[in-house]
Amino acid sequence: MIYGFFYWLVRIIFSLYFRIEVTGLERVPRSGPLIILVNHITFVDPPMAAILMPRPVYFMTKVELFSIPVFGWLIRHLHAFPVRRGTADRKAIRTSLRLLAQQQALLIFPEGHRSHTGPLQEARAGAVYLAQKTACPCIPIGISGQYGFRKTIRYSVGEVFTIPGDMERHEAQKLIMRKIAEQIASSEDRAVPPKKR
Repeated sequence: MIYGFFYWLVRIIFSLYFRIEVTGLERVPRSGPLIILVNHITFVDPPMAAILMPRPVYFMTKVELFSIPVFGWLIRHLHAFPVRRGTADRKAIRTSLRLLAQQQALLIFPEGHRSHTGPLQEARAGAVYLAQKTACPCIPIGISGQYGFRKTIRYSVGEVFTIPGDMERHEAQKLIMRKIAEQIASSEDRAVPPKKR
């Protein structure tokens, strides 16, 4: 109930403040386990990505935020769960595996933290581990554009793919970021107006 209320509240507020363009949303499976892989630009990315999805999503949030009065309670009810960044947080991994086993959608920022300089960073091993361990379908989302009042932010959803269990880890990491990069490029191409003849 809390998730549904804030889902619509945040969706209305964001749609009034930002110009949001979304493509490929029809590619998101409406049921079954799913790993959603998104690049990370700002702190607004988690709620923005969540409200754009046609189904509830769960996501990791740094453990420090859960100690903030009221806010920590709120994000927990909005399907966030804690992760200790910079370590192999086994509890967060177990929670992720349990959610996927329960047929839920898990939103992951494979870079691990925001890219303050813009270019995509290397995917962390955790995203690869979850994808290979569960053999769950993955779907890439590329964020581009600019956050700001009435600025345009674009979300491009790619095709579902899976990561073979026998794929070497570094190759799988490259695959994830390549899929996301393709969506960013596709979104930016659509944003460029056609040349006048």
